[in-house]
Formats: sequence, C-alpha cells, structure tokens
Amino acid sequence: MPRLARRVLTFAAAVALVAGGAASAPAAPVAPAAPAAPAAGLTEVGTPITNVAIDKVAYGTLPDGTPVIYTVLLGSGTTSLHVIDVRERRSIRSVRLPGAIGSRDLAVAPDGTLYIATFQQGRLYSYDYATDTLTDVGRPSSAVTYLYGLGIHPDGTVFFGGYPTGQLFAYDPDDGTFRDYGNLSPDSQYLRSVVVWGDAVYAGLGTQKARLVRVDIGSGAVTDIALPPPYDAEHEVNQVTVRSDIAYVHLTASRTMLRYDLRARTWLAPLGPAGGLDVSPVAPMRKEVYFVGTNGRLNAFSTLTGRTRETGAFPSMFTSRGFAWIDLDEPGYPGESLVMTDYIGRLWVHNPRTGQSRVDQLEITGEPVHIRSLGVGPDGRVWAGGLGSGGLSSYDPATGELAQVPRGTVGQTDEMLRVGSDLYLGTYPAGTVLRYRPSEPFAWGSNPGPVANLAAQGQDRPMALASAAGRVVIGTVPNYGQLTGAISVYDPATGSVSVDRGVAGTGSVVSAVAIGDVVYASTSKWAGLGIVPPDDDGRVFAYDPVTRTKLWEVTPYPGLPAVTELAVSPSGTLWGLTLGRLFELDPSTRQVVREIAVPAEDWINVDHVWSEGQRLVVLMDGTVYAVVGGQLLRADPSTGAVTTVTSGVSAVVLGDDGALYLSKGAVLHRLVP
Repeated sequence: MPRLARRVLTFAAAVALVAGGAASAPAAPVAPAAPAAPAAGLTEVGTPITNVAIDKVAYGTLPDGTPVIYTVLLGSGTTSLHVIDVRERRSIRSVRLPGAIGSRDLAVAPDGTLYIATFQQGRLYSYDYATDTLTDVGRPSSAVTYLYGLGIHPDGTVFFGGYPTGQLFAYDPDDGTFRDYGNLSPDSQYLRSVVVWGDAVYAGLGTQKARLVRVDIGSGAVTDIALPPPYDAEHEVNQVTVRSDIAYVHLTASRTMLRYDLRARTWLAPLGPAGGLDVSPVAPMRKEVYFVGTNGRLNAFSTLTGRTRETGAFPSMFTSRGFAWIDLDEPGYPGESLVMTDYIGRLWVHNPRTGQSRVDQLEITGEPVHIRSLGVGPDGRVWAGGLGSGGLSSYDPATGELAQVPRGTVGQTDEMLRVGSDLYLGTYPAGTVLRYRPSEPFAWGSNPGPVANLAAQGQDRPMALASAAGRVVIGTVPNYGQLTGAISVYDPATGSVSVDRGVAGTGSVVSAVAIGDVVYASTSKWAGLGIVPPDDDGRVFAYDPVTRTKLWEVTPYPGLPAVTELAVSPSGTLWGLTLGRLFELDPSTRQVVREIAVPAEDWINVDHVWSEGQRLVVLMDGTVYAVVGGQLLRADPSTGAVTTVTSGVSAVVLGDDGALYLSKGAVLHRLVP
C-alpha cells in the first residue's frame, strides 16, 4: 500500500499556522470553544418519523383472565412496554423503560412475571402487572450492550444471551444473582436465541459460523450440535423455537427452518424455507404448527405426516413477531384462534374451524424514530430516514410540511443520493438500493422499487452512494460475520449491476463523492458486525465507474483505521474526516494540503467505525461543518479556528435553501449558517 507523500498545513488550537511534514502521528486534539447558548439561527423543525415497530412479543393472561400481548416498541432515547388487550386490540397500559430503546425478546415466567431483554444498555427488566411494578433487574456485564433470547426454566431461572460477547447468562429471581456461563463459541459474538428444555439450554449462535449448542444447566458443559450439510456452511442461527420436543432452528442466510429431535438428538427432515423466524405452538385441534412461508403465505405443517399445506388464510403476510392460540370470544371465531403479531403492530387472526381470517391494527401510540440519515430530494425537500424500524419522511422548506411515507415500507436508510428527478435510497438489511421518484405517487415495490440487491454478494449496508458517468456507484459494508466490502455500479440505462468485492481490502467502503466522471471513496477496516477485522489503514481512492477500475489509492494517515467521511469543496478538493482531524486532499496531487485538529472520538472501545449518517458539509465560501462525537463543529479553513455550534447531532446536510438541516435524536432542526 503506497503511503502518501504529504505537504500539510496543520492548525493548532487557535489560529497558529504550522508547516507540516511527513509525520503520521495524529494532530493534537483540540477542545472547541463552547458555543453561545442557544446557537443563533437554530430552530426545531419537528419529529419526521414515528413508528409502531415491534421486534418481539410475549403472550400472557391477566389475573382476571384477559389475554394480553406484551411488547416493547423500538424508540429513540427511551421507549415503553405496552400491555395490549388481545380482544379489544388496544394498549391498556404503557410503562416507560428507562435506559432502554428496544427489546429483542420478552418472556412470561411460570409465576406470571414478565421478563424483558433490552438494548442498548444491556439491561434485564421484570414487570408485575398486578402491582404495576417495573424492576430494573440489572446488567449482567458491563461489556454487554444487547440482550438476546429469553428462556425460562420451570423453577423460574431466566436464561439469555449477550452481544457483543456471545455470553450465556442466567438470572436467579430467588436471590437476585446472575450466573455467567461464558462465551459459548470463540467465533460467535451473537447469541441470538435461547430455549430451555429439560436440564439444558439450547442456544443459536453466529455470525461467522452458524451454531446450535447445548449447555448443561448444572455443569455449564457446552456441546456443539453440528448442523446437517449443506447448512453447516451458513453463518448464523437466528431463532430456536421448541414445540413438543422438536427444536425448530431458523437460519439467517437461506431462511431455512431446520428440525431437531431433542429426545433422539438427531436431525429430522427440514421444514423448508420460512419467511418468519418461528413456528406457532401446536394447534389444539390438529398436530400442526403454523408458519409464514417465504411467499408470505400462512402454512400449516403436520408433525404426523411431515407435509405442509397452504391454509389460504391470507394472500400475503408480514413475518411473525410471535404466535399464540387464544379464545377471542367473538362471533365467527369459536374456540381458540391462531393470532400473530407483525412488525408494524397488526394482529393477524385465523380460525381453522371456520376458515375465517382478519387483520386488525392494534391501537398503540407510536414512538419517535431516531433519524439515521438525511438527504435532499429533486424538488428541494429534505428527506429523513429512520434507524432500526426504518421509515422515510420529507420536510418541505417552502411550506413547513412534514410528510411520512406509509409505515412498514421503507426500511433503515443509511444513505441517500439525488440524481435528476430520482432519489436513491441505500437501505439495510440485504444491501438493497431503492429508486424513488417523489414527484410521482408512492407505490411500494415500484416507486420506490429496488434497482440493486446485494445480499447474494455478501453485502448488507449501502453506506456510500455517488453518481458519475451516468451511473450510480454504491459502497457497502458486508454481511454479519463477513469481511470484504464492495463497490457496485448500477447502470440505469441497462439496469445492470456489477459488484467488485475487495476494493476496500477486507474492510468496507463507507463514503463516496463524485467530481466529473470520477468517484472518490473512503474505507474503514471494520467489516460486518460479529467478526474482528484485521488491522488496516483507512484509505481514499479514485474509481472509474465505466471501466470499473481503481485509478489510484492513498493512505492519508497510516495507523488510523478509517476515513469516515468525504465531501467536495468549491475548489474541487476533497475534505475528509478521520480520528482527531479534518483534512483537505488535492486529488490532482493526491496530497493532504491542510488539516485541522478536532476532538478524537473513542475508536478503541467500539465494535465498529463506519459512516454513521451524513457528517461533513462544505459551504460555497469554504466553511466546513463536521459532526464529531455528537457535536456540530464549524471549521474555518483560512484560520483553522474550530467552534462548537450545537451538540447532540448525528447527521447534517446542506439544503437547497442554503440552510443546514441536522438531526438530534428523532428531531429535525434547521440552522442558518
């Protein structure tokens, strides 16, 4: 890798100008001046996106016999537990969860206590409906940020997994203590699912290699249960569900539902492809379990004959967040009906006796969604994409109107790009790029519709988008547990998509801009989550999208593992952002010609550093705005002076009206420079 010959102008804390040499040590950190309060010209626009976003549900029964759904919505900053009356289809109680923004699993203990596994602080909660008491049980380890999977033993012991450590934990409600079973496999940072059967815990692991393991509760001994070929080559087990001594094991990549006989300790014939992660409890009338197929249909699988039939109940379904058999006590639905909750808060109901089916929207107040990305559309509207639960919304500076597209359509948008009358959206998961024409009616699947799906090429997160030579260039982070990101080229004239892996080495392509017919991109050593990347330097390279060749590549700062952002200046140079500094690079000489010290973020105690939203803007007068450590900084290239404009910021873009638009959590703000 060629090191960059550098002529550098380094700015210190104030306006002292120092001629730089070839030293590669980071610039001395600068503490920006405290801003006047509040920042002049900063106004709040509003909350663009609210969603009812459900990861998991648990079903229970209140003391008076009312069947309920327990769920936690994905929120921004904080969120709530909801108790939903199944028969009335509405939330009857909500309880705020301090220190949590969502839950990957909930489970009801034999005594009726609800347990909630949360993120991003990795805390376990318990809730008693009868006394309306929420208890923060605690955090099993300071190294854990996400809790996954809840399995409860008949004696009330609660088992669950932790990320990014891949540990199995147990909580004893009798004495309030945690037991740490340790990491269950050295190649697994994710422990996605936990079930208890007999005297053992069965856990689904990933992401470098899919694993099902058995853990003896008493001794802690771990036994690997080898997956049958060809599924032993997959990278993750994301759900394990036990029904009548059979473990249904769902794989992330192929979406195959495997079956494992827990008594015989042998694999059975697979259930086949499944769009949902789990299967229903065994039907009370027949020996069947129900599941959602990859075609969106509700299927029934006979545990006696091994045959699958389509129920014909729904032409197309969302994937399940949890099944149950419940007596709805309403006409047309005698006995127990199958109920399923989906991601956007709808209840799907099917009664096998009568064949009747229905879909109802549950009455739940949505949560504000953290803004993941910002972009400017063809008509000057500012667009915001949501984190986690997704969502897409626009703000019209001319009218002040906020408008959100239909919920449950556009997923998490990591990057946006305006090209003519189109707005391209880089969405996660599955590395999907959508093309949206905002001037035409919204029609999910066609407007916006997919132009590139990079999952088959092992790509998951389109972090970088640029347009050059009539083509759209896409930079990506690879899938969970995988190395080697890619540069992909979409040609609107032909509809073709070409993928070049390894352009960023084993890491990811995280930012891209265009000057003329050339794309300039930057890299991070971090690849997919769940794998430790090899040491590497952050690089900047030039790329020809027509010939699909790398024209040149430089390492601005050897030893620094990422260049997270790039932006184009009015003079045609590139501004970049890396650890502890802003720098200006002249693409004609491939040299860093200026650098400005900024506060250094923590890149050590993290599991990745990519491009987390849009964090670099250059105005026509050359002023640079950068988001560093949640602070919006203003840098004057002529003096090197750095000031803090405001804090709590995650993304910033320049609007067509000359204003800066920035996100603070779930709220959009406007700043007149």
